[in-house]
Amino acid sequence: MARELTGRALIGLLLVLLGALLLIQTLGGPDVGQIISDWWPLAIIAIGLAQLAASRHTRVGPAILIAVGLVFLASTTGLVPGSIWSLFWPLVLIAIGLFVILRRGPRRASLDPADAVSSFVIFGGNDIVNRSEDFQGGWATALFGGITLDLRQAQLLPAGATLDVYTAFGGIDILVPRGWNIAISGLPIFGGYEDKTDQDGPLPPDAPTLTVNAVCLFGGVTVKHER
Repeated sequence: MARELTGRALIGLLLVLLGALLLIQTLGGPDVGQIISDWWPLAIIAIGLAQLAASRHTRVGPAILIAVGLVFLASTTGLVPGSIWSLFWPLVLIAIGLFVILRRGPRRASLDPADAVSSFVIFGGNDIVNRSEDFQGGWATALFGGITLDLRQAQLLPAGATLDVYTAFGGIDILVPRGWNIAISGLPIFGGYEDKTDQDGPLPPDAPTLTVNAVCLFGGVTVKHER
């Protein structure tokens, strides 16, 4: 609810600001197009601040968004030389790298290898089937390749489990049984993540939760019931 209210307030504020600028121009004020051209990175900074205020978990993603907005603002206002678009891809790569490095994941030392997953794929594919009765989570990384993680025969503890998944120019499919609650979030860069699970009815309040943290660069992460 807090995120919904913050996002709605942000959109409303941007619309009010844009309307005010157009009104000022109509009354003989400065050119709105030039103002937007110079100051549009403020929108990125505002989104980062809104996410920072609404987030209960990670602060890394919003902080990186704010930093990127500040760099763009320095470029559009002439504080740093060069075209803004010449800075775009280096900033994207730096931001993704920092996000992956600084994002907090589960404590790997506490995970039992038999009850967790760990997979790294590059220019290839990997199918993993886990039948653990106490699945604890883990991580998976797919670079120019794909991973299918089959958890349909696994069982979650009441406390749930967390998966950190990273994909660049590839994809990761996570197959789960019905009855699990899915919480997926992350950082999509020219890619995306999706929860395609379908339940027959509302889940009980004590249903275990699989938390999926996804970073997708020109790739996708999907959670579903079947292949």
